[in-house]
Amino acid sequence: MATETLKVSTLGGANVFEANTFEEWQERMSNRFVRLQVSTSRPDNFHALLHGRSFDDISLSRIEADAHQVDRLQDFICQGEARYFKLSMLLGGAGLIVQDGREAVLGPGDMAIYDTSRPYSAVFEDGADSLVMVFPQDALSVSVESVARLTATTLSSTTGMGRLVGPFLRELAGSLESLSGRGGIMLAHNTLDLINTLVYTELGLGAQRPDPRTDALAEVKEYIERNLASSTLGPAGIAAAHYMSTRRLHYLFEGAGTTVASWIKMRRLDRCRRDLADPALGAATITRIATRWGFTDSAHFSRAFKAAFGATPSEYRRAH
Repeated sequence: MATETLKVSTLGGANVFEANTFEEWQERMSNRFVRLQVSTSRPDNFHALLHGRSFDDISLSRIEADAHQVDRLQDFICQGEARYFKLSMLLGGAGLIVQDGREAVLGPGDMAIYDTSRPYSAVFEDGADSLVMVFPQDALSVSVESVARLTATTLSSTTGMGRLVGPFLRELAGSLESLSGRGGIMLAHNTLDLINTLVYTELGLGAQRPDPRTDALAEVKEYIERNLASSTLGPAGIAAAHYMSTRRLHYLFEGAGTTVASWIKMRRLDRCRRDLADPALGAATITRIATRWGFTDSAHFSRAFKAAFGATPSEYRRAH
């Protein structure tokens, strides 16, 4: 591989990747988000450019590339790995998102959401310019089962809530380099709130009666996310902070098909996984990263990480 033609730089805090061969782009795309198969019918003279930013567990990328296809194959999906939604907005050109037996044909201004925990395909023609947002599934107030009704459907920026969300995303795509610090984090979360509203309204949930249990669970999950670094985070403290019994707390998570302890461990492991793959934290020891997210026993952390991701922390760091 002619890696000398790959340009990697930092501009205004954004990571900028430029590839002048398809092999370089294939490697970059296969590792940036979730594991993907990347292909093209015209590998010669291939060119692509990516501007990427990450804020907490939200990733924003603007991608301009020659014609190519990415496939999330069933064999690439590991049990226990963190689950994400992707939202793509086409800024120019043409594209296609396929998942769950549906096809979303995208033109400029169109959007589509898809699920990384199930197979999908994304096809882009020459000149395609898109904004891709990746975020945890639990970041939405809408259930995964409800969102599954919306995957790979075309969401227009000219109708409904899309008329507000679309122009905002277009401006965001042109401003990735200027986002930084706490302001960038706040804007990323505000963007996620808009996506949440878009999904909510597209599913026609506005007229439905609110579910107090769903609201309570979302509030508890947000509290856990803010306090993952605390080694004392546990059911008793969480329940007390929300003026509920531990029995009710366990009931909330039981309805979501998990337990409080499992949820905390999964979120901590995912934060550690992201830190281990972050070049900016290359000098941080694995123990330091584990401790940063509430793991006090290195051996236990290593076992839990391998069980979740199929590799030890050191193996995962080397591979990424």
